[in-house]
Amino acid sequence: MNALTFMSKFVSRLVRAVARRRVLLLSAPLALAGCVQHSADNRYYQQVSDQIVPDSKVIDFRIAPCETLWALDDSEAMTNSLYWLRAMDCADRMSDAQARFQAQQISATNWQQAFKQSILLSGAEPDQQQRRALLAKVSEFRGQMPGSIRPLVQLWRERQNLQVVLGDEKARNARQQTVNEDKLQLMTAEQLVLENNLADTRRKLENLTDIERQLSSRKQIQGDLPDNDATSSSKPATGSTVKPAETYVPPPKESNAK
Repeated sequence: MNALTFMSKFVSRLVRAVARRRVLLLSAPLALAGCVQHSADNRYYQQVSDQIVPDSKVIDFRIAPCETLWALDDSEAMTNSLYWLRAMDCADRMSDAQARFQAQQISATNWQQAFKQSILLSGAEPDQQQRRALLAKVSEFRGQMPGSIRPLVQLWRERQNLQVVLGDEKARNARQQTVNEDKLQLMTAEQLVLENNLADTRRKLENLTDIERQLSSRKQIQGDLPDNDATSSSKPATGSTVKPAETYVPPPKESNAK
């Protein structure tokens, strides 16, 4: 009895499972057909799809090739700060000759062309006068530039001003160094003259010292010799002897003279 009950329950469960599987298999095509028709006919799902997948493509200027970057002139690119940052990076990567050649291909008739040309020439190591001219050109078109890139333009101008100040400081230091070198050369020449004069004076002093030494030696030698005048006075004069007859004899005194 228990076996029969178990078998009946098992069979009923198996029939139910098979019936459910058949219902699912039969209803699946209908459900898919309903979904396809619903997505095609409903305008809401179509609008959402258009917003998620736009028709226009957005250019990532961070990886844009430098060769084609300078030819872009549309409003979307010109008002994008990433474009100008990429342009500055490309200009820094170019050689001076390439930057000047590319700048010659651009006619500065509007603000974007003037800014492109200034970016290229600023990376070609211009002198102080040329860099000031680039700043003046960008300042002329500053009022026409859109507000979205004005902070970037201001940063570029500050960078160029720092380059100008640095160049002026280098030139001033070079002039000061030249003046100092001239002064050093003059002082060196004066020192050589003084040393020559000192050597000449030292030689003269040495000569005078030698002369004084020689004179003192001569005086000492003369002091050691006998005096000729004293010797001659002590000897009797042979040629001038006085005879007795020539001597004076006083007369005798009288005896009665009292």
